[in-house]
Amino acid sequence: MARPRNLVLLAAVAGMWPGLSCADSLIDTLVQGFAHSEFEFMRAQSNAPFPPLAALIVSGYQESSFRRPDGASSDVTFEQQSVSQYALVPIPIGTRDAIVTGEWLSWTHFELQNARRDNLDVFSVAIPIGWIRQQSRNWQVAAFVAPLGHRTPDDDWYWQTLGGIFARNVRGDRFAWIVGAYFDVSPLEDFYTPYLGAVYIVDEHWTLNGVMPWPSITYAPTTDTLLRLGVAPSGASWSVEPGERRPRVDLSTWNFGFAAEHRLYRSLWMGVEIGASCLRGLTLVGSHWEEPETRLENTGYALITLNFRPG
Repeated sequence: MARPRNLVLLAAVAGMWPGLSCADSLIDTLVQGFAHSEFEFMRAQSNAPFPPLAALIVSGYQESSFRRPDGASSDVTFEQQSVSQYALVPIPIGTRDAIVTGEWLSWTHFELQNARRDNLDVFSVAIPIGWIRQQSRNWQVAAFVAPLGHRTPDDDWYWQTLGGIFARNVRGDRFAWIVGAYFDVSPLEDFYTPYLGAVYIVDEHWTLNGVMPWPSITYAPTTDTLLRLGVAPSGASWSVEPGERRPRVDLSTWNFGFAAEHRLYRSLWMGVEIGASCLRGLTLVGSHWEEPETRLENTGYALITLNFRPG
């Protein structure tokens, strides 16, 4: 669960967030720009808000443990906390095109016990750049690329590149197909995967999202409240070449949880999420020892978020 120090940090950063009037003014300008374009994001009436353009997220995972393969008498245990923030700015170009740019910052802390090295702190930064086009009334296409870097206090930056290309095909007022491909390229490992899913707006309250890898069911009883039940990938990774003193750590997690959000003021929303973190794996690599990838027990997690949502 999120520790008290993280809750204090959330409140402090929220207090230093740019003025709400300035943020709302920017969002209103962007909304007006898209309103005068040919973009179509939603045809059916729905209470669900648009995805956030900016967010501040504090997360915490309960203690996990795994048995060391060298026969050690005690398990290695660790806890994970993180604070992350991102902001995106979509800019209409003409009536059918838009570019999206922004930034993402994150700090992740692992508190290790019975391990052969100290606790780990990792700082991450990404600079996403994207493009979206309303190709026709029923088709949208989009692409993005995001350089992503990780660094510990004593080590150099390790960089990887994320990206993808996607298309959205609207079938009627309530149903849309989404197809595409995603990649993650780094010096040590490349990952490519196709992308397929669908979104169905049942009515103004209910939306079914079958887009992998984050399927969900959302319920918006009013335009000020949003409830969500679903699965989403979550994790952090940072790597260096084998043989160096620095560790390589990869953590991949699937979160199954329930989230609730409420509008605080105009475009500012606050949310909480709780659930179970499943299918976890951990690999630690250093210059003198290596732990093979280990399946971890399921554990609970909690998130607290502040979101800026247009509309």
